[in-house]
Amino acid sequence: MAKAAPFGQVERALAWRYLRARRQHGGVSLISIISFFGIMLAVTALIVIMSVMAGFRSTLLNALLGGQGHVFVSVGGLPESDVDILTNEVIELEGVEHAFPIIEQQVLATSEYGRTGAIVRGVRSEDIGNLPYLEGGQSTADAARFGEGRNGGDVVLIGAFLAQDLGLRIGDKITLIAPEGVAGPFGVTPRSKAYTIGDTFTTGSVELDKLYVLMPMQQSQLFFNKRGEYQAIDARLYNPMRTEPVMAEIRSLSGGLRVEDWKLRRASYFNALNVERGMMRVIMLILITITALNIITGVVMLVKNKTRDIAILRTIGTPRGAIMRVFIMIGAILGLTGALIGLALGVLIVLNIGVVEGFLSSILGRDIFDAEVYGLDGLPAELDWAEAVFTTLWAMSMSILVTIWPAWSAARLDPVDALRFE
Repeated sequence: MAKAAPFGQVERALAWRYLRARRQHGGVSLISIISFFGIMLAVTALIVIMSVMAGFRSTLLNALLGGQGHVFVSVGGLPESDVDILTNEVIELEGVEHAFPIIEQQVLATSEYGRTGAIVRGVRSEDIGNLPYLEGGQSTADAARFGEGRNGGDVVLIGAFLAQDLGLRIGDKITLIAPEGVAGPFGVTPRSKAYTIGDTFTTGSVELDKLYVLMPMQQSQLFFNKRGEYQAIDARLYNPMRTEPVMAEIRSLSGGLRVEDWKLRRASYFNALNVERGMMRVIMLILITITALNIITGVVMLVKNKTRDIAILRTIGTPRGAIMRVFIMIGAILGLTGALIGLALGVLIVLNIGVVEGFLSSILGRDIFDAEVYGLDGLPAELDWAEAVFTTLWAMSMSILVTIWPAWSAARLDPVDALRFE
């Protein structure tokens, strides 16, 4: 034993022998078994929770980004011809899926049943098919007669929840009032006009569906007194999370025009998601650490039960390092096995989240995730392998780290004192 290699066959066999020993023979205590299951369940819970949170985050961002642009270039005051040229240059940039000019202004939307604030987005008829949330694209717009008639006609498309709030249906009239009106002898009179609802749409975001009104570009230029002008260029990217490189290239093309992305416009929304995810990760990692601390109690009790064996090993010349490594391996085996089984269970649950949701619903006798309340078809879960591996490695590391102190205490045990009363 004295000449055995560190973590060699002899040390591994001794650690495994202590693990397999029954409790009445001084083997692993009930606390160690509880620690094993605690680590396993903590790792499983963290993987499932972080995957569900990632699924919600992805769903919310997809809904938000499906209803609005990813990069915006302010072009107010420039003639249409110059903006059209810049738009074509932006479309040619790497990472840009499509781009089109828009006019976006706040209005007061009213009907016989209510009134609420709204945002009018003026788009060209040829760009309507580039809006991912408009089901049917160009065919839907054509069926609604969007953009037809003098100055684009008086047909608009509105969000489904906005129509619901105002009690409107397809074919009804909606009155839009712009804050910037016409100056007269008695002051500024707000500009207002009634429009026909050609169709409704859903972006996937309730917030946006309560705000957006799509209006033909010519009509919006007339309504907001911006003849021959656009307000901004709306650029949609293949990867909305990588806006910085595209913004840098647009700045080099635009010659000093203001360029901003959705992260800036939705900074509070985006930061809230990141903070929530980060805090949940910290809380769950602390939970794993607390669970791993129970291994200390189990190994300490094992050392106490094996005091006579340790004394005999030290008497026959076993070095302190060998004793320490044996008990470190015992704690590490408990933690590593629990973490790996927890990883497997967590991944299995995430990959079959629909089955798990259905099973829990049948047990409880009700839907635990009502689609009508949350607006989603099911509980979203998105497995992040990097997150899962990091969680498992953290549990393993904590299991080994907390075992060092009781293993060191076992190595310092004096064989004379240990055998004095034997």
